[in-house]
Amino acid sequence: MSGLQGRISSLKMGINIINARTGTLFIDRFSARPGEAWCIFGAIHSGIHEFFRLVTGDMPGISAEVLELPEGPGIVSFKKQQAVYESELKKDDTDYMDRVDTGTPARNFILDAEGHSSLVEAFHLTKCLDQGFRELSTGQVRKLMLLSEFSKHPSCLIVETPFEGLDPLSCRGVSEALNHLRKTGVMLLLFVCNRSDIPSWCTHIGVMTQGSIVFQGHRETGIQWLAHAPEQEAPDFQASLKDLQKYETRKFSKFEQAPLVRLNQGSAGYGGKTIFQGLNLSITQGQHTLVTGPNGSGKSTLLQLITGDHPACYRNDLTLFGIKRGSGESIWDLKKDMGIVGSELHRNYHVPGSTLNAVLSGYFDSIGVYRQASPGQTAEAMAWLERINMREKARTSFRDLDFADQRLVLIARALIKLPRLLILDEPTQGLDESNRKAVLDFIETIAGENICTILYVSHREDEFRDFFIQHIRMG
Repeated sequence: MSGLQGRISSLKMGINIINARTGTLFIDRFSARPGEAWCIFGAIHSGIHEFFRLVTGDMPGISAEVLELPEGPGIVSFKKQQAVYESELKKDDTDYMDRVDTGTPARNFILDAEGHSSLVEAFHLTKCLDQGFRELSTGQVRKLMLLSEFSKHPSCLIVETPFEGLDPLSCRGVSEALNHLRKTGVMLLLFVCNRSDIPSWCTHIGVMTQGSIVFQGHRETGIQWLAHAPEQEAPDFQASLKDLQKYETRKFSKFEQAPLVRLNQGSAGYGGKTIFQGLNLSITQGQHTLVTGPNGSGKSTLLQLITGDHPACYRNDLTLFGIKRGSGESIWDLKKDMGIVGSELHRNYHVPGSTLNAVLSGYFDSIGVYRQASPGQTAEAMAWLERINMREKARTSFRDLDFADQRLVLIARALIKLPRLLILDEPTQGLDESNRKAVLDFIETIAGENICTILYVSHREDEFRDFFIQHIRMG
């Protein structure tokens, strides 16, 4: 940290902050003690991400009267998870081996994996310990990062959105493990953007609004305070519905045309390990499909098969838009009719470029922009940034955005061409409840207008909307 003023130190026994300021954040007073479990709640633009960076020691340019932070805390964040992923990419030796390099074994991320066997089992990772990092699903990676920090026996654990990307059973296991740590005297700070993610066992709640903590106190009082809190600001997608009129000629009548997707006895896996097999799937235009299942059951792998991002797509009896895979077709000819949002795309989108370019890349189905966009395309991309309340960040580097803002930008990237097939793999991951609702409402409108066919993966039951006609359960 740089630019600090006042009494700044490491505090082994807790957190103490008085009059801490940065450009977008002001914390007049905050303290947390061992054995306390704080849940910091706020919308994605409330200052919650800046406060997370402050307490983890990752916020430069701070002026503070007192800033006492825990020494060597355990930290779980999307940023650290992305850093591990990029490190694994750099170590990929597939080109120099006679087999696929699946990455560092999962057990190597855990200090004394055998000694923590009960936690490994509670996280449902026992069968994954000898798998390579790149073989793990997004949810399994999330649990591994949590378990990695647990195994270091920190006196303080700071976690960004601990339940994102986890199936219901895993959520319960993680919650029980966190509660166990609290009972052993570990100080917990959990940062969440959805009220439903506030654990029943947390001892204190803090609420962020406009860069400040507007409430902090015991959980019971905090829940009452939140019950009367004003609605959070959300993207104004619905105001742009008139723009859909230009797609009138692309509307379809349900089930009248050949399937967009047809998979016969499908199978896929990694490193010789089968993830799913014998899967039959047919998606007709307008047959909006929900895919659910536990972490590691192959949901994302199925979508990668369809998008052409998994090598097994050529070994399967797979037809897309009436074209059989492996018949000499170009994947780019297929992707022009797809819009894609998912963790795989998100973690691979680490090229230099502006937020505006990230949205524009949806026109070209590329990661980054390598050709000149037309004035009309640029204007439409700016309109989408306006809809997600991010027009002022058009020239900001995409990589400098917080995770949730990046996710909103990738949603705009997928929607900008309103494709025939909209493939959404947990698209609302990291979003607060108002942004999640706004995105889902808009997707429902697109489905109702018969402009896009939706293929949607989710763990959250509050996202299981009535417009889903087909439900595929995996695992």
